[in-house]
Amino acid sequence: MYKNTMRGILMMFAASIAFSLMNACVKLLDSLSPMELIFFRHVFTAICIGIWWFFYPPYKTDSKPHKKGGYFRLLARSLTGGLAMLAMFYNIATISLGTASAFAQTMPIYIVLFTLLFTKEHVRLPIILATMLGFIGVICICDIRTESLGIDNIIAGVINGIMMALAYMSLKDLKEYFSESSIIMGFAMTMVVVGGIFMFIDIPYLSGFVMPSMYEWLGILILGILGTIGQMFLTRAFMLAPAGLISPIDYMRIVWGVLFGIILGDSLPSMMTLTGIALIIVSGILIAMPVFLQDYKKYKSKFSHHNPK
Repeated sequence: MYKNTMRGILMMFAASIAFSLMNACVKLLDSLSPMELIFFRHVFTAICIGIWWFFYPPYKTDSKPHKKGGYFRLLARSLTGGLAMLAMFYNIATISLGTASAFAQTMPIYIVLFTLLFTKEHVRLPIILATMLGFIGVICICDIRTESLGIDNIIAGVINGIMMALAYMSLKDLKEYFSESSIIMGFAMTMVVVGGIFMFIDIPYLSGFVMPSMYEWLGILILGILGTIGQMFLTRAFMLAPAGLISPIDYMRIVWGVLFGIILGDSLPSMMTLTGIALIIVSGILIAMPVFLQDYKKYKSKFSHHNPK
C-alpha cells in the first residue's frame, strides 16, 4: 500500500509537469487561435482513446454497472470544461504563464462558493476563511498595474475558475452514467465538433484558422502528446492513491508555470502577483486539508493493519 501511494504521488507530480509543459506549448503557439489549439488538442485525445478502445473495449474492461442516459449532463460538462480551457488558453497567450496558471488553480475557491450558495452541504468556518483568503489572492493578481494584465484577462481568469469548478462538480453525477474513458471521449469529441466549427468563425483573439507551419505542426503534436500523457498520469495517480493525499500536489502547476514562463521570456512576477499566487496556493491547500487528513488517517490505519509490528 505504501508503495502504491508513493507511486500515486509521483504520478501526480509528473502530471503537473506534463500539463505545465502543455501550457508552455500553447504559449509558443500564440500565432494560432485558442479555438484552433483546442480543436487539434482534442483530435489527438480522441484518436488515442479510440486506439485504446480498439484493444480494450470499455464494455469488456468496465465491470461497474451504469445508469442509462446522462447525455445532456455529459454535454453540459463538456461545454463548461471547454469554455474553461478556451479562457485559459486565451490568458496563456496574452499574459504571463504563471499568472494564467494561478487563475486556472482557483477552481476550489468557486467549488466552496457554489456549495454554500446552491447545496445544503455544511461548510465549516475554516474552509470559508480559506476561501476568503483565496479571493484576496485573486484580487492581488487582478491588480491591473502589474505586468500587462487587462480587464479581459481578469474576466477570462474568473470564467476559467468558475467553469472548471462547474465541470469538476458534475463529475460525481457523471460517473453514475459513464466510465472515465467515456467521459474523456465525450469531452474530446464535443471539443472537436465545437472547435471545428468555431475556429472558422473569426472572433478576434479567440478563434480563426491559420494553416500551421511545419514548426507549428510539430508543436501541435507535442501539445497533444503532453496533454494525453498528463491525463494518463492524473488518472493513474487517483487510482493508486487517495485523492486527498495527492490533490494538493496539483498546485505545483503554478510553480512550473512561473518557471517555464520565465524561461520563455516572461518578466519576473511583481511582489503583488507573487503574493496573490502564494495566497491562492495556501487557500487551495487549506480547502483540501480536511480531505487530506481524512484520507491520511485511513491510509495510515490500513498501512498499520497490513504491517503489524
